[in-house]
Amino acid sequence: MTGVYAKWGVMAGLRRSISSLGALATFEAAARLMGFTRAAEELGVTQAAVSRQIKLLEAELNMPLFVRGHRRVELTPAGLVLARALTGAFDQVTEALDTIRRPVQGKTVTVGATLAFTHFWLLPRLPAFRAAHPEVQLRLVSQDSGFDLRKDSVDVLIHYGRPPVDGGRLLAELPERVFPVCAPALARRGLSLDQMPLIACDWVEPTWLGWRRWAQLAGLPPLARPSALRFSQYSDAIYAAIGGEGVAMGWQALVGGHLEDGRLVRLGQAEVVPDEVNMLLVPATRNPGKAARVFTDWLVAAFVAAQP
Repeated sequence: MTGVYAKWGVMAGLRRSISSLGALATFEAAARLMGFTRAAEELGVTQAAVSRQIKLLEAELNMPLFVRGHRRVELTPAGLVLARALTGAFDQVTEALDTIRRPVQGKTVTVGATLAFTHFWLLPRLPAFRAAHPEVQLRLVSQDSGFDLRKDSVDVLIHYGRPPVDGGRLLAELPERVFPVCAPALARRGLSLDQMPLIACDWVEPTWLGWRRWAQLAGLPPLARPSALRFSQYSDAIYAAIGGEGVAMGWQALVGGHLEDGRLVRLGQAEVVPDEVNMLLVPATRNPGKAARVFTDWLVAAFVAAQP
């Protein structure tokens, strides 16, 4: 809760500095539109009301914010500093409101997935879907902390694990294969896996394989070399492997595109086929809208096409 209290403290400090937050909003509009009349039209008030708010703000700051001309106004240096700060702050608030605002049912499809699956599998395929279905609005929610289909407001969920999933109805599965990958130049050195620098990735899910467990399941001797690099995000580990920093754990669904374009290659033939799969799920207790059905039909076909 410390962060919440800190934010309230910032707000309280702002209120102590300026008696009227409405005056700041009025100033921001006037500065952005470079005119009191235009600001009044946007805010739905009179030009006199805008002028009065600006004068009150200038009086509180003991500093002119505008240079008034006959038919136009210009920002003073102090006004320019304040305008830049306010515009940035208001833009951040607007983005936050857009993020948390519940979409209108049936018009927007909210899709949940991990950061890695969104980054490596979903985003490269989205242009094809959007070209075929420009009428469908998508909202992607990427997080590694997991989702609860009984509580979270997601219409479609791509989840790695074993079925069944509480609150979810399974539409399709995409199996995985896991094997070492590295940059082609590193592979050409001809070293064995236990001679290579290993790249590890922290993961909160117990089903995510580490090097020791992977070697055990693959029937290989234990890997004695410690990891040369460790990342908190899988995407960073993969880009480090592409850059030649070492060998990363390659999950077929996630690194398939990099294998196809030659930026990564498999190292050896050993692999592990986990019991877990990528699952396409929808909430069991909600009927999907038309847009959600269009998107899930496309995803089912994409899962079939991506079968290893």
